[in-house]
Amino acid sequence: MSEACTPVTTDTLHLLKITLKNVQPTIAREVLVPSDLRLDRLHDVIQIAMGWGNAHLHEFIVGTLRDGEHYGSAMHDSVGFGPPTRAETKFTLRQIAPAKGSKFIYWYDFGDDWYHDISVKSVIAQIPDQPVPYCVRAARACPPDDCGGPWGYANLLAILTDPKHEEHADMRDWLGDEFDPEAVDVDLINEDLAGLAGYWNPPPRKRKPASR
Repeated sequence: MSEACTPVTTDTLHLLKITLKNVQPTIAREVLVPSDLRLDRLHDVIQIAMGWGNAHLHEFIVGTLRDGEHYGSAMHDSVGFGPPTRAETKFTLRQIAPAKGSKFIYWYDFGDDWYHDISVKSVIAQIPDQPVPYCVRAARACPPDDCGGPWGYANLLAILTDPKHEEHADMRDWLGDEFDPEAVDVDLINEDLAGLAGYWNPPPRKRKPASR
């Protein structure tokens, strides 16, 4: 989770559509975030909104995977090709996607290769009393971490829907809880996003009364 430091303030909000690539039916989220949100904090928002476990490295990419501008954490410099990775803590959403129609990629887990297409649906004036970040809508559950990427996930779903499959019991045991690929709880997502916002913007400490 990103460090709790500078409060998140903005005069505009970005409505983002996040779509997981190479997975059908579509898994997507729409989230409302401050336009000047730092990219490391946008990473936190995406992890919560999608339902990932924040267990792997990630990058933001503006342009193509090979030739675009890459932004990532201080934990890695690059993935071995293309230009060096820029520090995501030094850039904001507004800088890489300034207007409606702007697009970029969020790449999570360099082994399973979960690519997310992110587009700016609109840029709007700040709404009084509107909590941000906020998940406006969501479609379908997030795949579990470490299931082998889009193709591994497709195989997992095929196994789960076939009780006679030789790996069915093992997959159910590996998932632990009952997994429903159609289920997504927007209210729970927003509870977690509210907790994230509280971490970023802690309430001011009460001053102790002066001793007499």
